[in-house]
Amino acid sequence: MELADIQVSKTCERKLMGVRLSPAAQMIIVDGKALAQKILSKIKTGLDGRSVSIAAVWAGDNLAIGRFVEMKKKAANSVGINMDIYHLASEDAIASKLKELADDKSVTGIIVELPLPPGYNRDNILKLISQDKDIDVLNGSPLLPPAVSALKTLFEEYKIEPKGKTAAVFGQSILVGGPISNWLENMGAKVFRIDENTENTRELCLKADIIVSGVGKPNLITGNMIKDGAVVVDFGFEKLGDKVAGDVDFNSVAPKSSLITPVPGGMGPIVIASFLENALTLYLSSAQ
Repeated sequence: MELADIQVSKTCERKLMGVRLSPAAQMIIVDGKALAQKILSKIKTGLDGRSVSIAAVWAGDNLAIGRFVEMKKKAANSVGINMDIYHLASEDAIASKLKELADDKSVTGIIVELPLPPGYNRDNILKLISQDKDIDVLNGSPLLPPAVSALKTLFEEYKIEPKGKTAAVFGQSILVGGPISNWLENMGAKVFRIDENTENTRELCLKADIIVSGVGKPNLITGNMIKDGAVVVDFGFEKLGDKVAGDVDFNSVAPKSSLITPVPGGMGPIVIASFLENALTLYLSSAQ
């Protein structure tokens, strides 16, 4: 899976085992592509030549969504999973396609790329995805949502223990912020759930050992908002001019962090790999 090169601050001058380190080895910049590759390799082994097909449905003209779904397709194809993309023009067309895919036994999993355009009834659309084909875990599936699974992978790789820590989670979307907040609380962390109605955002953020953001607003989090040594995980993914940007102002935040995920090349590849891992799990479950 080839993604854009990760952006690295000037203080990071050498590589070690897939992780970029400052000269003093005090701050880790995560190489999400390397972590994702570990998951993709396991998926390819688990498939063992089996034929798996998944489908993605989306609408609107959000270029970041279009790019992200194409990245998913490229990753899927790299491990031998077929992925069909349906870019549709109306809510009725989406509903019709989802009903068709639900009845198609050759389709293992289905996703609806969010957010949908204004005016679409998101809840009604998502209800059309049955649990046994719900890769994004939006309808009560026992699997971990891809964003949560990606964060779990990151924490396990770098031995980050959320229990007893304070976390600030920016955004409470059903794909990222909401399920991540729930998971962190279940793991024993104290969680500040931050959204557009939160008034003391900077004060809460300065208390956090772990900062997670999935808003899609470039440079939302700046260096004066985090304490020294914080773990900063950026799920943001938005077009900024001709580039892709995350929620974190990397240049000001990175020097204060103990670990940070860049955009692009950070959590995005790990989320995609986790999404495909769910697809494999659903296929193996349906084959039993």
